[in-house]
Parts: sequence; structure tokens; C-alpha cells
Amino acid sequence: MDKLSVAVVGAGRRAAGAWLPTIEILNDQLNLIAVCNTGAPRGEEQAKKYGVNWYTNVEQMLDKEKPDFVTVIINPAQAHVVSSVALERGISVITETPLASSVEDCDMLIKLAQEKGAYIEVAENLYRMPSERIKRELILNGVFGKILRGHNNSLTHDYHAVSLVRSYIGFDVKIKRVIGIEAQFHVAEHDYRGAMTDNEYTCHEVYFFENGSLGFSHFTNLTWGSPLRGINSTEFYGENGMAVGDKIFVLKGKDKQQINVKRLTCNADGMEVLDKFAADTEPEIIWDNPFKKYKLNDGLITIASELASIIKSIRENVEPEYGAANGRIDRQIDLAISESNRKGNIPIEIE
Repeated sequence: MDKLSVAVVGAGRRAAGAWLPTIEILNDQLNLIAVCNTGAPRGEEQAKKYGVNWYTNVEQMLDKEKPDFVTVIINPAQAHVVSSVALERGISVITETPLASSVEDCDMLIKLAQEKGAYIEVAENLYRMPSERIKRELILNGVFGKILRGHNNSLTHDYHAVSLVRSYIGFDVKIKRVIGIEAQFHVAEHDYRGAMTDNEYTCHEVYFFENGSLGFSHFTNLTWGSPLRGINSTEFYGENGMAVGDKIFVLKGKDKQQINVKRLTCNADGMEVLDKFAADTEPEIIWDNPFKKYKLNDGLITIASELASIIKSIRENVEPEYGAANGRIDRQIDLAISESNRKGNIPIEIE
């Protein structure tokens, strides 16, 4: 099967550290043809590193190179502009989050893609982490029954938190109402990521799902390495069990039984990579790594799955795995939470 051609817009840390290396590793399926950025030297550096053309004008790059799709890895405030330029030409897009800053711009992109016969995939990573994939397999196989509550405890925030909690309750289950709370607190002065701070910002969110389930998200800006905080986790609680972090339990008769998940590895050209996660359920439930033949660590598997999603969409004319509709929901809920906080923590109904 012929390779698809891809151009990368953006050359910052995320593009250079994750997207470009993953595209290179998937070179049996993808042909990187160009890198475009606003002109900072790192764009030219990345283009030279991978032996492709460098551009500072997106339209010029698209018209000359005519890629099958582009990855948009730039400042979120401008991402929808670049995405729309590609979609206008019928070129499919993977965009880093959020899909767009406003719901109106999300709708514009979705309409444009439909009109031009192109696809949009949203690079939402959290539910795609292999350690989350196996938990989702357990949920989808009915191990816990209905999921009643999903929790994000400072693992992530904003639209990422919305997506993660939705992955537990069900992406097909509508959030009908939200409440958002923000607060500032004085804390003991300490060194946090190279600077002294005595301030903590927190945000707290409640999601009311139409099936009666609840979602909760809590986040502190001290989550990444502060000696005062720095512990984060996810949780979900179902009719027949729960998962708190990587500890998974179900009801067996009258007792609580732990489900153990094994991480199995294999060798890919001299590198130990993830083969699969296997849960000791009866029958055994497995999440099999579809990229086990590639030299990808667990983090890059999420990028590979996003690339595989848009590849399948283009080749088979099917919707992406996550897609613009889910990206729009995440952003809509995120903005409604901010509105709730601004208006005194009142409930905001989701249309």
C-alpha cells in the first residue's frame, strides 16, 4: 500500500520531541515531506534533520507539497486558522488540543471538513495511554457494570480532564450540566520548578451526565513536582467494582477481589517495547499494542494511534477514532465550567 504524505506545522518541543520522531518511526506508512513554522531557527533545524523542505508560509507549503494530511502542533489560539487553510484545500488534519478556542470555531472546522470531504483528528492523548486503554477495555467488557462516578485528581486539567472522565462514563453519554469552582490559597513558601512560590491555584469541576452518572475533576497548579502536592491519580467507581490508579477491584461473591494487570513486553529491533496489557479476568481481557513492531515507548504509542487514526480515515473513508465531534464536546464543557465559575459557581446547562 502506498505511503501517505504528511507535513508538520510547528517545530516546538511537542513537534520536535514527539510528532516528528513518531512519523519517522512509522516511515513504512508515512512519508514526511515538509516542516513549516513562523521562521524560528528550530523549524529549519528540524527540516534539515529529517531531510525535507522548510517553509514559513503554510499556504505556500500546502500548494506546493500537496500533502495527504497535516499535523498542526502550534499555539492553540492560532491552530484553527492553520487547520482551516488545510481543510479548504481538502487536506485532512490532526490538530493538537483544543480543536479550537471557541465552540463557534469548532463548528466552522467541522462544517468545512464535511464540505471538502476531509477529516479532522484531535490529538487527545489521555484516554489513549496504554495504561488507560486496558482499563477502558475492562469497562467496555462490562467488568464493573455501569460506571457511576469518574474522577480526575490532578492528573490533567481543562479539556483533557473532560475527555478523561468521559472515557470512564462513556463518550456517547451526554453531559447535561456542569459546575466549576476556582480558588487561590496561601501555602508554605517552597521551591517549585526552579522558583519560590507561596501560592496555589485550584479548580474543581462537577459533570452531571444524562444517564445519572457523575464526573469530578480536581486540579492544582502545584501538581507537577511540588513537595506539597505532586501526587495525582484517576479513579472510577462502578456498580460492581472500582479502579483507583492502577489498583482494580471487583465484587466476587461477598468479597472484594483484586484484578491484576500484567505489562508484557517484546523486542522491536533491539528495544524492549510494550507487547500488551493482560488482566487476569476470566476470560482474560487484553489490550494488545498495535504498534509493537515499532521502536516506540508508551508515550509515543499515543501519537502513533492518532496518526493511525487519520491514515485509516483517508484510506478507508471512515471517521477518525476520536474526531472533531468529541473535540468540540470537550471544549464546550471546558468553557461552560469557566462560565460557571465566573457566574458564582452556578450550574450551567449544556445544550
